Amino acid sequence: MMTKDKEIPEFASAEEEAVFWEKNSVAPFWDQLETVEVKAERPRKRQICIRLNPTYLSEIKKVALKKGIPYQTLIQMWLVEKLMEQRGR
Repeated sequence: MMTKDKEIPEFASAEEEAVFWEKNSVAPFWDQLETVEVKAERPRKRQICIRLNPTYLSEIKKVALKKGIPYQTLIQMWLVEKLMEQRGR
């Protein structure tokens, strides 16, 4: 005996749909889903050049190595953290 797939319900809002998919498996609805192309764009970044004391740079690189991330990423993370602190003032 074959089981009939469920019908995807109509949703009143995106929030209602999100709750539904959090609580339900997509498997029974698989044949009803449409293939869509998603284009995700990364936020644009601008390259800058800054001069750092070699001792500071060496210490930053050591911290980054311990964290397993590139030192440039660590510097960017720290700058963003400080910016968020300043915005909170």
